[in-house]
Amino acid sequence: MFCPKCGKELPGNPTFCPHCSARLIEEANVSPKSRLATTLLSILPACFAINGVHRFYLGKIGTGILMLITLGGLYIWTLIDFIFAVSGAMKDKDGKPIKNW
Repeated sequence: MFCPKCGKELPGNPTFCPHCSARLIEEANVSPKSRLATTLLSILPACFAINGVHRFYLGKIGTGILMLITLGGLYIWTLIDFIFAVSGAMKDKDGKPIKNW
């Protein structure tokens, strides 16, 4: 196992990297996707009647297609996803929360 911050090999299964002191447990459970990008992709394309782009970005292809077909659930689904994205409650296809700005 290697540290995602400094790239050095880790002994055992530590909570913190002994080389750079990066917290390892929380980072493994957080999506690498950007929360800012998710938020912008959830609302900006919707202004042009293109809904679900943020779902494709998160790897949720099936629900992205459904959002395109239904106009984002007549924009209700789009609004709910926007609120989730802003609050940090949105998750990627692996179920990891999107917390990184």
